Amino acid sequence: MTRLLLSSVLLGLCFGLQAQNKNSVTEQYIQTYAKIAIEQERTYGIPASITLAQGVLESGSGRSMLAVKGNNHFGIKCHNDWEGERIYKDDDAKNECFRVYASPEQSYVDHSLFLVEKKRYADLFKLDIDDYKGWAKGLKKAGYATNPKYPQLLIDIIELYDLDKISSESGEWFAKGDEVKTSTKEEMVGKDEPVGEKQLATKERKPFFERLFGKTKWYQRYKQNKKDRKKRAMERELQKMIDRQDVNRTDFEVDFE
Repeated sequence: MTRLLLSSVLLGLCFGLQAQNKNSVTEQYIQTYAKIAIEQERTYGIPASITLAQGVLESGSGRSMLAVKGNNHFGIKCHNDWEGERIYKDDDAKNECFRVYASPEQSYVDHSLFLVEKKRYADLFKLDIDDYKGWAKGLKKAGYATNPKYPQLLIDIIELYDLDKISSESGEWFAKGDEVKTSTKEEMVGKDEPVGEKQLATKERKPFFERLFGKTKWYQRYKQNKKDRKKRAMERELQKMIDRQDVNRTDFEVDFE
């Protein structure tokens, strides 16, 4: 599918990946679309880290022509089954057809459906949700991109911006400057309330997603889904051990809370 002959925009955007410098435009893009990416993970089982990294790379952090004029954040071409609006630009061939969406959110949902419904991506869904390297390599192998460096570009974005923590059990992810400025104890907890240094540090580094979305229903569902996924993974491991006759089912108990 790509494009990564999107070169100037992407490599310029590639935000100094070689120099390992974060880019404020990219960080803003991640904050803007993080919630949607997490919803895609919860609904379709596609790692939020991969979705966001692809969005960053394919859309030039939302600045590419396809993203600006067509709300197409993933460079998805028309293909035979597309009946919506179209936009044309040179890519692997001249004047190729790309999908146009009414909103960026529709682009994210269509990206998920595209991966779920195309048989060539089926093996990706056998990978662990935290295996972003496997997903990155699998996308290239399945033909999503033509650039041989595509997997490493995704991996670099994920690791530079700590996107892997979005799809990890810890769930901790911080945007640039989001660790919270150094504050006085009075500012943090009130003038008359004593607070220890450990408590203050905990308040200062409360995970980004907890602070931003912690009270929302979708985030609570997302956290519960991660707990359920962890439970299923542990059950699978237990069954493997039983199948190998390493232990009996009654040999130990597992606390999933």
